Order: sequence, then structure tokens, then C-alpha cells
Amino acid sequence: MRIKISIIVFTLFLGSCTLDQKLFLFDNCKFPINSPYPGGVLSIDINNKDFDRNKEINAEGLVSSICKNSLYQSRMFIPIPLDFKSKKIEIKQDGAVFSSSKIFNKNYRESRITISNNDFVSPGEDLQPRIKREYGLSQVAKNTFTPIKLKDWAMTEPAKGLTSSEFGVRRFINNQPRNRHSGMDIAAPEGTEVLAPLSGEVIIASNFFYKGNVIYINHGAGLVSSYSHLSKIEVKNGDKVKKGDLIGLIGQTGRVTGPHLHWEVYLMGIAINPEIFLATSI
Repeated sequence: MRIKISIIVFTLFLGSCTLDQKLFLFDNCKFPINSPYPGGVLSIDINNKDFDRNKEINAEGLVSSICKNSLYQSRMFIPIPLDFKSKKIEIKQDGAVFSSSKIFNKNYRESRITISNNDFVSPGEDLQPRIKREYGLSQVAKNTFTPIKLKDWAMTEPAKGLTSSEFGVRRFINNQPRNRHSGMDIAAPEGTEVLAPLSGEVIIASNFFYKGNVIYINHGAGLVSSYSHLSKIEVKNGDKVKKGDLIGLIGQTGRVTGPHLHWEVYLMGIAINPEIFLATSI
């Protein structure tokens, strides 16, 4: 009977959240650490008496999630997009501000690379249907939200190597501005093992035009990671992987200038600096 009651309470609690306000299903509400800058996560304590969980919460239009610490206090998490411009985030309910946090500027360097294969610079019309389809698949993957409770959240580095490009870099390809770098690049010899940094389920294991051989893993509770440019994929869609399992090998497939792993981490669909999720960041 105790198990049945717990399930009912859990379902009611989850059902009270809006589309942009999710119950954060982690045992430890200290995750992730507060990193209030574009590309980081705002992580703040809020008093339960200051807001109504059954009503919509507005945080500058950003997605948010809530982890209940105790009867009196909760912790709110707001992933901050790279293009966020405001200097603060006001959290409101019924038009009233019940919390306000300063957002710090973070300087991201520029990166300029040259790619000789023009198909990867200005793809022809014949490639557009494939690119559009793969973009749609990646959007669905990174926005995956599975309401499961994570007991382990601290990630290990997925591969041994040198960080060749940090998260958030302002990129120029053949002197043309491109999208910001939404992940971390780890340079290593082709064939270097790539290990799952956290347990989860493989939702994509395929070959994409830009990303080359790519894997997306759903860790649950809105946490999704991806691994691009692999020389070999060692898993398939639907596989359950544990932290430390072999999932692929570093390569140079897709749009690259050399062998490396492009590692991305998404929280509720927002690309976040992977370093925030490493166990060494605690």
C-alpha cells in the first residue's frame, strides 16, 4: 500500500507543473551548481510559501524546473541560453516578483577555421532535405523529457584528450560567422574510446551530414547529451547504457578539420556548458 500511495503523490506533484515548469527529478537538489551566465544554469533557493506550485511561474520566458528540498524550501533551476541578453532574471507569479538574480557577462573567444570541402560550407539544394530532416531529429532529441528520478547526476569526461575548443566560442568558417559552439571539443587520436559519462538510453545512433556519426543519450529529467564525429558507433537506438560503458570511437566524420569528439549537454532543450556537469566541478 505504501508504494501505491507514493506513486499517486508523485503523479499529482508532476501533474501540477506547467509545460515550461517541470518537477526536477533528482535526489540531490544541489545539482547543478549555480552558474549565472549565458550558457550556464541559474540555481537558486526559493521559499515554498513565496509561490504556488499549481500556478504558472514566469522567468523572463525561460524554461525552469523545481526540486523540492523540504517542506519549507525548494530549489529552482533555469538553463540560460547563450544568446540571453538581460543582466538579471526576475522570477514572477501573478505579476509579482518573488526572486531576482543578477546574470553575469561571460566573454567567449572567437574561433576561425578553414574548410576546403564546399559542401560543408554552402551545401547544395540536393543536400537540403537531408540537413532539414536531421535538424528536426536533433531538435526532438535534445528536447526529450523523461520523468524519471536520477540518483546519479555527476558526469565523468567522455574521452581522454585535450580541449581543443570550449563551449560558447564565436565561430567563423571561411571568414563567415556561424552558430556559436554549442559543446566542448576534445581532441584525441582517431580510435580513442568514448565512454558514457552518465547512465541513460540511446535515442539516436546514426550518421548526420554535419555531425557525422552521432549519438544522443537521454539521461532523464530533461538532461540529454550528444557525441559527434565518431569513427565508429558501438551502440544502437534503444540501448540502455551505464556510466563508463563504451559507446563509440573518436573520429573525423562530418564537418571537421581533424579527429576530435564534439560533446554537447542539453538541459530542458537548452545547450549548457558541459563543464558544469562534471563531477570535478563540485
